[in-house]
Amino acid sequence: MAKSMLIWWMMNSLILQVAEGGRSAHVPAMFVFGDSLADAGTNNFLPNCTTRADFSPYGVSFFPNPTGRFTNGLTVFDFIATHLELPFVPPYRELPSYYQQAIFSHGANFASAGSGLLDSTGSEKKIVNFSDQISKFEEFSRRVRKKSHLRNSLYCISIGGNDIHAHYNGPSLNLSDAQFVTLLVGTHGQYIQRLYRAGARKFLILDISALGCTPIARFTYNFQYQGKCAEPGNILAQKYNVALKNLVDHLNGKLHEVNIMLFNSYDYLTNMIRNGKAFGFSETKSACCGSGLFRANVSYGQTSPPDLYCNDPDAYLFWDAVHPTQRAYSIFSKEIWGGNSSVMHPINLFTLVLGRNA
Repeated sequence: MAKSMLIWWMMNSLILQVAEGGRSAHVPAMFVFGDSLADAGTNNFLPNCTTRADFSPYGVSFFPNPTGRFTNGLTVFDFIATHLELPFVPPYRELPSYYQQAIFSHGANFASAGSGLLDSTGSEKKIVNFSDQISKFEEFSRRVRKKSHLRNSLYCISIGGNDIHAHYNGPSLNLSDAQFVTLLVGTHGQYIQRLYRAGARKFLILDISALGCTPIARFTYNFQYQGKCAEPGNILAQKYNVALKNLVDHLNGKLHEVNIMLFNSYDYLTNMIRNGKAFGFSETKSACCGSGLFRANVSYGQTSPPDLYCNDPDAYLFWDAVHPTQRAYSIFSKEIWGGNSSVMHPINLFTLVLGRNA
């Protein structure tokens, strides 16, 4: 698998060399951290990991073989790389060490599905926790001589959803919701500042989306909410998002030369769910893959026969019980690139790339 992916990456990189002198001159590389919304295949290389997307039909809408992405094709960060005229960012574990310098010239993806801001989140799944993701980047940054490369690169973070999910499904910490949110946001701030000390200056952070409106939440809490969104998860996510936005404003004012952008995924996803037809979706509650109620009773990969997925993934907002489809990610990326202040705070990525307000 590593050999075939190496060839694919080299071809992708060669094709996009025309970007030199274009947008990528402003953002030469992307470094991605987080959970399954960002994982590009890291978990494939963890022998004891129980959270993977390395089987068909994951990736079916774009790749010849499953890559470990938890969708039917590209993730939002793949589309963002395209906007920046960069190659798709590969998982940092993908290639032998003697290729890693070439990869890191365009960036690397450290994200691991199942991870959270807290080290305890997802630990039983044998994933790479968020702390270790940051540590791996710190190790790399110490070997980089051209520090301007690090300062000009984009650092993408999608994390926190698994922590929120674990807390409202049965908290293991003796904390109130307010205390838990304070813990998570404080931890997030510490990690951003670690990346800052390692050379990062340009950040794109995704807030927590409407967790209570995913197919798995509708299925799990169907008795209480009759198929509607499960409000406890949504309320906790909203509280976290308010605190996260305050953190972004604080760090933008505190850290020298830093630009942190925040994507309001909660409101945008909620709008897509409520007004699916306006976005071209005919189904916004059930998953494309899986079986049972909301196609979330049995996740894909556990079904028999193993071909229970929809005929047209582009018509669905959700690919599986948790994750959006490639088409939904494409729409997200366009808003991140050029969206107004209702979705991007304080500026969008296009403005950052042009160097305005930076």
